[in-house]
Amino acid sequence: MAGLSLLLLCQGIYAEESSADLLGLSSASSFITGARQQVQSNSVPPQNNSTTPAQNPLASKNAPTSTTAVNSGDNEDEDTGDASPSPSTTASTTPSTPPTLPPVNPWVPTDNNENLVNAGAFRSVSQDAFPLSPDQINALRNMLDQTQRAQAAAPYKTPPAPTSTSLSIDLAPGAVPPVIRLSKGFVSSLVFIDSTGAPWPIEAYDLGDPSAFNISWDKKGNTLMVQARQDYSYGNLAVNLKNLNTPVMLTLVPGQRVVDYRVDMRVPGQGPQATVSIGDNLPAAADNQLLNVLNGIPPMDGVRLKTENDFAEVWKVGNMVYLRSAYTLLSPAWVAKMSSADGMNAYKLSPAPLVLLMRHGQIVSVKIEGLS
Repeated sequence: MAGLSLLLLCQGIYAEESSADLLGLSSASSFITGARQQVQSNSVPPQNNSTTPAQNPLASKNAPTSTTAVNSGDNEDEDTGDASPSPSTTASTTPSTPPTLPPVNPWVPTDNNENLVNAGAFRSVSQDAFPLSPDQINALRNMLDQTQRAQAAAPYKTPPAPTSTSLSIDLAPGAVPPVIRLSKGFVSSLVFIDSTGAPWPIEAYDLGDPSAFNISWDKKGNTLMVQARQDYSYGNLAVNLKNLNTPVMLTLVPGQRVVDYRVDMRVPGQGPQATVSIGDNLPAAADNQLLNVLNGIPPMDGVRLKTENDFAEVWKVGNMVYLRSAYTLLSPAWVAKMSSADGMNAYKLSPAPLVLLMRHGQIVSVKIEGLS
């Protein structure tokens, strides 16, 4: 019976050793060493056959209960003095060799494990150093570019259209002041001339809202440089001309899609620097039709007449002829005349098949066709 207990004990030890590999290396090694020592101590024949499985701490709990009965039988044989040993007693005295346990190999990291560790470390460092992907960086740059464009853009998508024009100033009470079209980021020049086209010097100016507009002046000329600082801040401008008691009032309107790059402000009368021409007989009020011709706009209901050269442009309106030329008209005598600051002239005269012009100090003739 002792041999049977020893065999069951070895099987339990082997089962415990197999489970010890799953629990850990250090605890399994200590458990196996203690088990071997216990097996060696149990290989000695027991001195007292009355030992029960409960007194053996390493006995398997699943041992059959018939062991106690066999031990009781052995005790009865001893009491009767039977000298023949029982089979169980003979088996217990036979020395048994403990089973060989498998070797325990420590865990060694493989190349695959090292690659996984290196890949994890590389991924962690790359995420800390470069948290954004190239596509995300490009997306942020595009968003920044669109935001800057929106902040710097004008209220309209296309740049304002430039224009140059001439305005006739009406100083009479109740007259509507001219409107100057401005835009933020664009400079407009205001040129003041008299009825003969001569410059009219500026003495001073006053701005209604200095925070909304910026004006530059050389303190002696006849030109003001006006620039809008804001898109929707309206204001007005008062300009005092030399030897003119009435100030010229202007309305400044920014945020327009058409910007007045240059405006010739034609003031009625003759200024301090007026040039006197022979046969000068200016009407009291400016002729708007003549002003349009000076600006290159054909007169209403006018018929374009053909000339033999490009020294002049001629239109016929009713019984009068409008002539536009950069040269001075000598003959015939004209009824009305307007000149711009750049030297362009517009004349209103009676129909004539031939006109004479002064061109760079020489007299040239211009033949007009279609006056029948």
